[in-house]
Amino acid sequence: MAYTPDDLALLRTWIRGIPLAALPYSITPAVLARLTALRQQLYLKAVRLQQPLPDLWLKRQPQTSWERHALAGLDKLTQLGDIDPDLQHPIQYWLPPTMTSPLSALGLHTVSDIISTYQNQGASWWQALPGLGRLNARHIEKTLEALFPGRLTHQPLVPVLRHETGLVPLERFLLPAHLDGSQGRNRSPEDPFIPLAHDLAAIEAWLSLYDPASHTHRNYRREAERLLLWAILVQHKALSSLDTTDMAAYRIFLHDPQPATDWVGPSQHKRHPDREPFTGPLSPRSIRHAETLLYGLFDFLVQQYYWRHNPLAALPRLKSPTGQGTLAVHRAFSPVQWDLITAGAERAVQETSGPARRKALRTRFILQLAYTTGLRLSELAQATVGDVVTLERQGQLQTWLSVLGKGQKLRRVPLPPALLTLLTGLYQDLTGRELCRQPPETPLLPDLRDNAKAVTPLAVHKALKGFFTDLAQHCEKEDPEAAARLATASAHWLRHTHGSVAVAQNIPLVMVRDNLGHASISTTSQYVHAEADARYEAFEHFTDTPDRN
Repeated sequence: MAYTPDDLALLRTWIRGIPLAALPYSITPAVLARLTALRQQLYLKAVRLQQPLPDLWLKRQPQTSWERHALAGLDKLTQLGDIDPDLQHPIQYWLPPTMTSPLSALGLHTVSDIISTYQNQGASWWQALPGLGRLNARHIEKTLEALFPGRLTHQPLVPVLRHETGLVPLERFLLPAHLDGSQGRNRSPEDPFIPLAHDLAAIEAWLSLYDPASHTHRNYRREAERLLLWAILVQHKALSSLDTTDMAAYRIFLHDPQPATDWVGPSQHKRHPDREPFTGPLSPRSIRHAETLLYGLFDFLVQQYYWRHNPLAALPRLKSPTGQGTLAVHRAFSPVQWDLITAGAERAVQETSGPARRKALRTRFILQLAYTTGLRLSELAQATVGDVVTLERQGQLQTWLSVLGKGQKLRRVPLPPALLTLLTGLYQDLTGRELCRQPPETPLLPDLRDNAKAVTPLAVHKALKGFFTDLAQHCEKEDPEAAARLATASAHWLRHTHGSVAVAQNIPLVMVRDNLGHASISTTSQYVHAEADARYEAFEHFTDTPDRN
């Protein structure tokens, strides 16, 4: 690289120990950063060219001999040409010792080793390298991208899936030829509308109707996987041979999956080698939900002329205790607890800095947006800047959030002015950009490592779960009741809180229903507690001894 006269003057002033204030310009942080960069470049060039005493540039020494060697070295290095970057160069040629030490200790010795690691792992490559850290990783990426343009692209290796007939995820399950369903007893004599060679292909065809990234797809896939595994491994039947009595047996199995050592285990990612299909017995409500999803699968197969009949159709349907789907409306925060939450979130923003503050800012953003809108977890994660719509109605501006909810139903949720002002300020602090000036596809909830990348529903869940857990520990002594509730709270509590607060403020049920995206007002009516409260008060003193005077 070429050195400017200012660069050389800055280096010579540093070598001679003259205060930098003697230079004919202001010494700003940018000037000091430039000095550090120049020293690092000289050190690395000396290493590449195998010049003596490359450590001259790492730290200034008070000896006269050091100054003499440094001035001579500066003149020589600035005049020598440099070598061209090569992927097989040792990393010490291009990166400072503070970064190369942890890399070398982990077996990354050449530039090619680092680039291959990045290509296989993606932007989070550094997380598997203890001692490196995100900031160092970003510096390495910037350096290598400048030296080898276009090389740092994520090219994940296509995993070779080992298929087997066992308790494995659906994509790895190997259907036994005699139980693949091609000769199943329930197969339709008609040619199916969709060419389906076997039961696994039939399940995949059904799942293809839904967005692979959606919560719906994950739920449907989980239930289809569980049933297929049970049919093959327990009943020794093809899915296409199951009848109503088999489905009755499966209902009993869901109550208590046995043997538990095979079927039950802690919650794990689906690619984890120790993952099991269940985390424990299913509740009656969960069994009813599973059968509802499977009923949809079976109905699809009948409609496509793959099956003759739906084996769940003749099985008496399970009923919930109230005769309808119930909401866990008791899992909501009281006004006092909500004040505690907002105060804790604001305190976290004020008392932190750097990455921790960005995390606190986003948590504050999520909390207020979820509480004020009542959005589901997946709806929060998929919201974009373009979904925020401003309309002029009745002489005033109204701001709404367009939401694609359950069943692909589109609705709009109002964004009150106070909420919009708060979110705009938080977004600016979090990203350094103005919310209203972002492209429409920009996520409303950004990933902390990349503002242009959408945060996942799981990340939102973890962020809120971690916040509630920390806050529970913080307030355990002062408010043990609130701490106990916070310790078990999740993102969905904010949705229930929204519904409860809205009803308590006498907002009409139809409006609350439309805000929450409920299919029926009977679901929304579960947030109405007035009648139950009055009945409790009426009977509260029923067993008290009457006053006979």
